[in-house]
Amino acid sequence: MNLPDLPLFDHKPRKYNGPSAEEVLRLRKQFLNPGIFLYYKKPLMLVERKMQYVWDERGRRYLDALGGIVTVSVGHCHPDVVEVVRQQNETLQHSTTIYLQPNIAEYAQKLASKMPGDLKVSSAARDRSLPILTSRNNRL
Repeated sequence: MNLPDLPLFDHKPRKYNGPSAEEVLRLRKQFLNPGIFLYYKKPLMLVERKMQYVWDERGRRYLDALGGIVTVSVGHCHPDVVEVVRQQNETLQHSTTIYLQPNIAEYAQKLASKMPGDLKVSSAARDRSLPILTSRNNRL
């Protein structure tokens, strides 16, 4: 099959020095739940990502046409996102939602302002969600 060349891209992936794809597959089979399955007989092992591209352990570049959670909208390792995350990590890397932390509330407010209608969580919605959360926790 004759594949087209990808456009030039100003990024050189780091040399990969980790375990082989075969070793990673062996470890997955040994230590991960079988419910975390692979879709392919011979899956790619992706070791680096940048914007719309991904690289395998041999340094071969692919266009990421699948994406994932959030990467579809901004690309992998988008410099603006990386910088904001770096700044946040210097201040507070993680905080559980059982404590007050302004970022999550401010983010929710900004997100709601971009949605149509009056998007607020009502007390009725909170009342309905408690039994759902409780039932989920009791199944574990």
